[in-house]
Amino acid sequence: MKIYTFDEATKEILINTFRDADYIDACTPSIPLNSVIADKGLPALKPNQTLIVTGLRNADGYFAVSRNVEIIDDFRGIAVFDKKTGEQITHHELGMLPEAVTTIPPIPYSKWSESKNTWVELDNADELRLLDRRKAAGTLTRNQILTEIEIRRGENKEKLLEIAERELKGEHLIKVRNVINEAIEFTLANDDIWLFFTETLGIEIEQLFEFWEEAKKNYRLS
Repeated sequence: MKIYTFDEATKEILINTFRDADYIDACTPSIPLNSVIADKGLPALKPNQTLIVTGLRNADGYFAVSRNVEIIDDFRGIAVFDKKTGEQITHHELGMLPEAVTTIPPIPYSKWSESKNTWVELDNADELRLLDRRKAAGTLTRNQILTEIEIRRGENKEKLLEIAERELKGEHLIKVRNVINEAIEFTLANDDIWLFFTETLGIEIEQLFEFWEEAKKNYRLS
């Protein structure tokens, strides 16, 4: 008689335990209670499936492949992704995946769409992508960026202040003026400075990033 062992906690059939049963004597097999009698072949499995024991024991108190085996999903150890946050999680349970997760990795700047069963880009993805790029650009000293702008555009500190006074108003003016006059560091993540460079001065976005990188290389402080 051939038997399998099953895990008593999960009910999973441990396929690699397939073996001949021990015998008490020539006619009486010794079958542990956590065994499944292999009275027929196991069902074929697809990826991410396993077999568990279900139902009731037979009259002799045992399970058998022919009546007690069921195919179940098995995503244990698989990376899944939270549909709300995109966070990667390692799944540990037998059975179908919870509705709150998916095996599809998220794309940058996206949200999960149940109707499309995939991640779709956010409406403001370009804006978020640009904001991250601005943050990743790092910082420059006031001398580095103002020198680069004067060389490239011929506008020195006094000219920039003149433009700010003429074109800006209120709180936006105060912030830009104070940064130009007093800031130790400049960052493109600062919305007031970003708008001053791109809208007031009319510097194209790619050109501004080019200015920024050139200033890092050309006027690095020792």
